[in-house]
Amino acid sequence: MGPLPHEVRKESVTQAYREMVAAFKFLQRIRDCFLGISATAIQRSGLTALTLMALLLNRNTFNDPSNPESGLAGFAFAITIAGVGITIGAIIAPFGVAKFGRHKWIRFSLFASATLPIFLALEQNELLLVSTGFFAGMAGQGVKVTNDALVQSKIADEYRGRVFAVYDVMVNFGIVSGAVIAAFILPASGVSSLLPALIATTYILFAALALKKSNFNSDFSPTN
Repeated sequence: MGPLPHEVRKESVTQAYREMVAAFKFLQRIRDCFLGISATAIQRSGLTALTLMALLLNRNTFNDPSNPESGLAGFAFAITIAGVGITIGAIIAPFGVAKFGRHKWIRFSLFASATLPIFLALEQNELLLVSTGFFAGMAGQGVKVTNDALVQSKIADEYRGRVFAVYDVMVNFGIVSGAVIAAFILPASGVSSLLPALIATTYILFAALALKKSNFNSDFSPTN
């Protein structure tokens, strides 16, 4: 699949870069999609940071550090529950969109993503951590699924492939950024009030300021 190493030419790499830049500039003109993709990237950034926090808490705080199997079992359970939340989020998103519209559902979902990290900032225990994973996964998938449909419907065919490539780059950048930030903030124990507080604050500020109605080109009706 794809070109062989000797078939890759300098101009093909340059052309790919130019097309990515063109797609990014085009995306900035379609403000609805740009904000939706940004919301998805930010949500995934926080979710990545919470995942690393869950790993350290289960490995070094909630279980005996000398028994890594127990820590990994706890982490696997938390990830499984988060996966259940992701599945439910994908199922309920179409109903939320039908009732409130895509933009309102993205905004609501990002606000919802901030709820449990606030409590996690106050106290870290296994039940609260698992609950945070469930609700963050569910609300985050609401952002992702709804924005996928938004981009699919708003972007012209000739730009859609390149825009989704930019989409992937932005989300991957968010994921890497979340991991880097978590690495700087978290101690080996995983116990931190700062990280979940930072995640919740970022979600709330972006949802409140960037995702407000006046920033979108189209209205918030259920058909948009």
